Amino acid sequence: MNKKNNPKRKAQLNAKTQIESFKFQVMWEKSRRLPDMKDDILNAELNAICEKGLAGAMLTLRAIVEGVREELGFQTETGKGSLEGTIVPFLLGITTALPDTSQPNTALVNTDNIQLPLQVTLYYDNDIRNQVVDWVKSRYETVTTRLIRSAHLENARYGNRI
Repeated sequence: MNKKNNPKRKAQLNAKTQIESFKFQVMWEKSRRLPDMKDDILNAELNAICEKGLAGAMLTLRAIVEGVREELGFQTETGKGSLEGTIVPFLLGITTALPDTSQPNTALVNTDNIQLPLQVTLYYDNDIRNQVVDWVKSRYETVTTRLIRSAHLENARYGNRI
C-alpha cells in the first residue's frame, strides 16, 4: 500500500492538520485580544489540550458557542462555567470573562487535571437553555447535553437567599 492510500497515515495527517489549525486560531486571537500577554501559560494550555487530543473538541465547542450566539442570539453567562478563567477558551470565544493572565485558572495547564471524556459546563439563562440544547442536538450528533436548572437563579426568582 502506498503512502497516499494508507488510512493510518491519512488519520495522522488529519490530526496534525487539526492541531496546527487549532494553534493558529488561538495565536491569531491572542494577537488580537491579548497581544501583551506572555506565552508561557498559553503554551502550557495549548500543549496540554493537544496532548490530550482535545483540539478538535475545543474547535467544536467554539463552533457551538458561536452558532448559538449568531443563530439564536444567546450568549453564555459571563463568569460561570467550568472553563472560566482559562486562556484558550477565552481566546476562542467559548468564555467571555477576561481571564486574569497573572493568575489564570490552571485547569487546562496540566494534563493530569484534564479528565476524558472532557465535560464542559456552559451556563445559559434558564429561560433559553432548552432552545440551546435543541439547537445543539439538531446540529451535533456526537455532542451530549444535559440540562440542569441553576439553583441560584431558581431561588432568586422566589426571593430566597442562598
